Amino acid sequence: MQQKDQSLPKKITSGRLGKKFAILIILFSSCFTLLSTSLQLGLDYRADISRIEQQFQNIQTSYLQAITLSVWSLDDSQIETQLVGLSQLPDIEYVSIIVDGEINWEVGEARSAANRTVDLPLDYTAPGISSQNIGSLRVTASIDNVYQRLINKAGVILISNGIKTFLVSGFILLLVWFYFNRHLKTISDYLKDIDLTRTVEPLQLKKKTAPAKEDEIDNVANTINQMCRSLHKSYEELNQNKLHLQELVKERDALLVSEREHKEHLEEKVTERTQQLQDSMNNLRSAQDLLVETEKMAALGNMVAGVAHEINTPIGVCRTAASFQADHSKIIRDKLKSSTLTQSDLNDFLDGVDESSTLFETNIVKASKLISSFKQIATDQSYDACQHFTFDEYLESSIQTILPQYKHSNVNFSIDVEPDIEMESYPGAYHQILSNLINNTTLHGFDKETGGTISISGRSDNGDLILDYRDDGRGLSSEEAKKLFEPFFTTKRGKGGSGLGMSIVYNIVARQLGGRISLQDSDKGIHVRIQTPLIVKKALPDE
Repeated sequence: MQQKDQSLPKKITSGRLGKKFAILIILFSSCFTLLSTSLQLGLDYRADISRIEQQFQNIQTSYLQAITLSVWSLDDSQIETQLVGLSQLPDIEYVSIIVDGEINWEVGEARSAANRTVDLPLDYTAPGISSQNIGSLRVTASIDNVYQRLINKAGVILISNGIKTFLVSGFILLLVWFYFNRHLKTISDYLKDIDLTRTVEPLQLKKKTAPAKEDEIDNVANTINQMCRSLHKSYEELNQNKLHLQELVKERDALLVSEREHKEHLEEKVTERTQQLQDSMNNLRSAQDLLVETEKMAALGNMVAGVAHEINTPIGVCRTAASFQADHSKIIRDKLKSSTLTQSDLNDFLDGVDESSTLFETNIVKASKLISSFKQIATDQSYDACQHFTFDEYLESSIQTILPQYKHSNVNFSIDVEPDIEMESYPGAYHQILSNLINNTTLHGFDKETGGTISISGRSDNGDLILDYRDDGRGLSSEEAKKLFEPFFTTKRGKGGSGLGMSIVYNIVARQLGGRISLQDSDKGIHVRIQTPLIVKKALPDE
């Protein structure tokens, strides 16, 4: 109500928004006026200085020769007339003629504190007479006049712009009040009086606007009316929900009592189910251990079959050589009985005996080495005792027992192991690791027809053995790599893959050897790195 009693000027100037607009316009206009005025005054100053310099140039070109003739002829009246004419030029306040260092003629007075003075030489020339300097013309121009004009002009510009800025600011204040402030005040008063407990009357602005010509203020008013209706509806729904919530709270209290009773019964069920799960886990561990042992026995059986097949070759050669030697011995004996034995026949027989003896020795040594390697590996696999051994020598024996299994599989081996690595560990575990890795590569990584190359390298590093196993097979996808060491994960389910090979390797490395195994990045195939201590005091307990 107080706003209605105020006069129009007070209404216009009472709005903060309008004041802000006016202040910003005044500041911008003032800055722009000062900048433009400074630029204009600078240009005018340069133009006035240039005009004074042009005056000096005009005097030199137009008046200097005539003044020189007048001084030469000592025509005082003419000189006075010429000097008075020069002093009448714009901004020229003092003119004098100096002869032999003394002022002989002068007009005007140099009163300005800021001025510009030039001395122009009076050189007389005539036919038959060389050029002679008879004195100089001193001309003084006032700079104070230039400054005064600039000050007057600046005052006019600033006053005119100040009046213009005042009028524009006042007009803007009026527009802001008419189009914004008075409507905002109405909206503010309306929002202060909203009571959601009763039906809200729509907001009415003090303006008449056709629906097709509604502006942003009208849109705000319409939005506020819609918001008030929605709030009133939401408030009624909230009251209904409050009543419903109170009913739900009562039901909840009843459910809590029932839940407490059910919880006590559930705890008994959970204890019983936990015991069942523990029993299942124990059974699962037993089954897993049995599967691991089965896998190890299967690997040992494959190794036995391979070694047996490999021993057949040298034994067969020995048998053939023995049969050959027996046949030739019978022939020699028959010829000896019939007295037809010659020196040549005896020499051929002895040469054959020597060759057979060489074959016997070579193949028996080969079979002996295979049997020794198999015996050592089989003993390590069976007893799995912690013992002292040299890793490169044991690796060579282990590979010798594994090679026969892949003799016809187009699999090539590349071994690069640091020599004389002394270890106190479980040699059978390393054989099992290599056997599973090679079997995994040939089964999952290599094509049966093309085969591939397996590279095994080893070195010692700060009390650890670093064993790198690589192949150039098909490799693994990102999903397969994540599940590589999980039990029962295989890429050839039902095609010979049990899914336990790499899981067994992981358990042997982590639990028995106390080391780490990881899958490294590789451009082709897989790269498995195994790091184990050179000295293992005792087997780590199973978790």
